[in-house]
Amino acid sequence: MKAVSVERLEPGMTLARTVTNEDMVIVLSEGTVLTNAHITRLQSLDVPVVHIKDDFDLSQNYQQASAVLKKNKAFSHEFDVVAKYADEVFESLKNGEIPKEQTQKVAAHILPLADNSGTIDYLFSLGHKSTTLALHSERVAILSGIIAKWMHFDWEEIRTVVTAAFLHDVGKVKLPDRLIDRDPDNLEEEDLKVYRKHCEDGSEMLKKSGLSEVIQKVALCHHERMNGTGFPNGLTGDKIPPYARIVAVANTYDDLTSEKPGAVKRTPFHAVSYFVREIYSSLDPVVCVPLLTRIKDSLIGSHVTLSNGNKGIVAMYPNDFSALPIISLDDGGNINLNKYPNITVIQYEPL
Repeated sequence: MKAVSVERLEPGMTLARTVTNEDMVIVLSEGTVLTNAHITRLQSLDVPVVHIKDDFDLSQNYQQASAVLKKNKAFSHEFDVVAKYADEVFESLKNGEIPKEQTQKVAAHILPLADNSGTIDYLFSLGHKSTTLALHSERVAILSGIIAKWMHFDWEEIRTVVTAAFLHDVGKVKLPDRLIDRDPDNLEEEDLKVYRKHCEDGSEMLKKSGLSEVIQKVALCHHERMNGTGFPNGLTGDKIPPYARIVAVANTYDDLTSEKPGAVKRTPFHAVSYFVREIYSSLDPVVCVPLLTRIKDSLIGSHVTLSNGNKGIVAMYPNDFSALPIISLDDGGNINLNKYPNITVIQYEPL
């Protein structure tokens, strides 16, 4: 299920929740397949947002979990299943081996997780899980897969993106433990040289394993930036492979929103603000625009706590490309956070 503003509704979408008016009279029932007439009716009633069903194929394991658990619990269950396989892969990597069969198994299990619009919320709710190289790689693979889906890649392309994303950081197995989770912007010169080498090391490991050049290039180029400020080669624009641009965005999102030792966990609202700033400089707008659109839609309706102590619900994002939402406050009134940059969302409850 995903929250979608009425302006973005399309015929053929299916309602996941019944829509009522202010008098609690049913306007449209759950399960209604929307037509142009339905959408016009919702617009005339000033309904800001409705909830739409996802139409995605689930793995058998996921279906079994979903049968007895809520979707977020089913996602967590399947995430843990994949994590066990991911740990096995990274244990083998420490010995210089890349187990192709096990890697393919990880990718196969990640694909249904990456085919769910609730992924952003579900991943955020897993922030309590320990941060390891394997878990980071799993999260980035899931995020990369869902971004590729939103960019309308075909199934085989999404599978390749997911596999490449899962293996993007394999070179880090050669790093000292103290550098694996560090932000490269905060490293001293000597440590930075060592850290940056993981891109070339990873690419070389994948080359020796016989994996495709596309996957090798993702490992090499996922820290490159569109404006030339990345590493290891300072590539710009179209010189950066397309899949590496996707993984760069997914990798950045995970770095911004996952818990790390000594760092405060930040919300998707912070990530949205970051991407709006970087969309036409360091990161590829072709990747960022669908990501931002979907994240914003998924955040509408969420309960939030603001840094000034107020609480409310995310009512909408302005029609322009604003970084921050308009909040409908519990005590009445609205606040456009774009006009109050000193007030931030410090906590939110996903739908």
